[in-house]
Amino acid sequence: MAPATTEQAAFQSSPAIAYDLGNLAAQSGIDNHVFITPVRGWVRYPLASTSVTKTSTRFPIVIFLHGQHDPTVPSYQGYDYLAQDLATQGYVAISIDANAINGSAGNGDASSRSRAQLVLGTLDRLRDIDKRGGPGMLDQLKDKLDFTRVGIMGHSRGGQGVANTLKYNITRVGVTDDDLKAALLADPSSFNTDYPDLAAAVIDTAPGTRTIDTPRFQAALWEYNIFGAAGAESTPPYNFKAALMLAPTDFSGNLGLNNVALAVLLPSCDGDMADLEGARTFDHNRFGFDSDMAPRFQILVRGANHNFFNTIWTDDDYPSTNATDYCANRPDGIRLSAQDQRRGGQFLVNSFMRRFVGDEQQFAAYWNGTAQLPEAACPEGKGPCDSRTVLSVQKSAAYRTLVQRFERNDSLRRNDLGGAIALSGFDSIANCRMPFGDSDTVGICTPERLPAFEYSGPHTKGLLSIADHLELSWFKPNATLITVLGGMSASAYDSLTFRIAIVRPAGQEVLVTMTDTTGHSATVNASDFSDALYLGPQPKADGRPMTDDPTDAPFAAGGVAQLLNMIAIPLAAFPGVDSGSLSQLKLTFPKAIGKVAVTDIEFQKLGRP
Repeated sequence: MAPATTEQAAFQSSPAIAYDLGNLAAQSGIDNHVFITPVRGWVRYPLASTSVTKTSTRFPIVIFLHGQHDPTVPSYQGYDYLAQDLATQGYVAISIDANAINGSAGNGDASSRSRAQLVLGTLDRLRDIDKRGGPGMLDQLKDKLDFTRVGIMGHSRGGQGVANTLKYNITRVGVTDDDLKAALLADPSSFNTDYPDLAAAVIDTAPGTRTIDTPRFQAALWEYNIFGAAGAESTPPYNFKAALMLAPTDFSGNLGLNNVALAVLLPSCDGDMADLEGARTFDHNRFGFDSDMAPRFQILVRGANHNFFNTIWTDDDYPSTNATDYCANRPDGIRLSAQDQRRGGQFLVNSFMRRFVGDEQQFAAYWNGTAQLPEAACPEGKGPCDSRTVLSVQKSAAYRTLVQRFERNDSLRRNDLGGAIALSGFDSIANCRMPFGDSDTVGICTPERLPAFEYSGPHTKGLLSIADHLELSWFKPNATLITVLGGMSASAYDSLTFRIAIVRPAGQEVLVTMTDTTGHSATVNASDFSDALYLGPQPKADGRPMTDDPTDAPFAAGGVAQLLNMIAIPLAAFPGVDSGSLSQLKLTFPKAIGKVAVTDIEFQKLGRP
């Protein structure tokens, strides 16, 4: 069992300190609209150490970025439970106020370019404080910030802001004084309310003609402490170690997120991002370049909604009480309360940051898929509750050998090793490509997508993962998929992994048979190693998943949003099989009826003991 993040505080935390570090001229990526956003929010940092073994001259940094919400509400304060926990463990936690973007940037700047500029601009100001000291209590951060260890979490559009932060970290888009002058000339009235002296720098020289009074403009920049978003040519990049995208948007396709440990957290009952767009982000970025050593993670939290991870966002964004709705908020439903949702969120967010930003190895077992959730992360603080959270892990190229991901034209004839594939007992089969582009782009399936797998945008109940995959349907038990391994060695790895989506009914079993070149075989039940084979947050029991649970009858016809989730089976679970010389892998589906999607069959070194 993984340790709770709240155990053994090593430092006293500062209070939540409101900071105001000036005003940033930022730019929307939708229409290149230039506007001004304050650089403000809350920060917590470690004070006196409570442990002689926990001393540090410099502290890692973790940043929180909220999403699109009512701009009159202090959304940035909603992650203070995460920040306080991190500060007691030796981290500087900063929660950024992005309300000016929500209120001014053309429907919140769906591109989230300006959110990235705000994150990077905040780090720029913190870098100055680290060198020269800062105002008030922030002066205690001088010579204390470790910019070689930075983590970032973004919620909703803040998640897309995280994606852009990683991309613009190296190729920044800057805003110059000339850009701000052009925005002033185009619409001086938009600056009147908050920056009247800046608007006053615009002078009407003749009917229909305007100019900028340069001395007034410069004086206003000084008065309001306005600075433009820095360009790539003027500012060195930051060393982001970890990025967590919490129920993110993926409006423009979050592509090219490389060389940083990346996690996408998906609430199964998200009423805002009901199409779970973050699944697209994970699928598009799960395989990095061969030189990219960073792992990727998808975290499905069953029964969680969009809002409750933020203590300020108190409205239930999925308020349905419909008796046939999988996510209905009713006494016998699967929904998590706000408090219980945050119990799990605190462990998932903070243990991820502590593992990959702070390199705290006590959390490695959970993020390698081998440890259970701590009881503190469970509803009412009582475990076990691993069926609540399904973790998918994708290691880098150095720690995997891919057998099949179904992206090639001949994927139904041979695998990525060159071995043959044999399918038997299925009445319908479809090979589906991964689409690129914005969140409405749908992949092409050959010969066609199977019924109940349809991906049709918001509030769909089909398969929401868009990775290249195989769709399978059968009406008789023991349909099989056999892939030839050709004598390959898996000695460098510790696990067989594959991703599967259960489309109907609510539970499935997979019998996994491994055979070596001498003919020795062993078969295991995949459900003994994973909670991914059951749609609901119920553990394997009472015959599940082979026996249909009567409480799931309303959902058995496919009324649930499905994702491709990982099953990981230790190679040591196949007794007598020589992993150094494998001949074939067989997946058997013993249930009498079913529809599933399968992809990413591979051997991985997860780091199991």
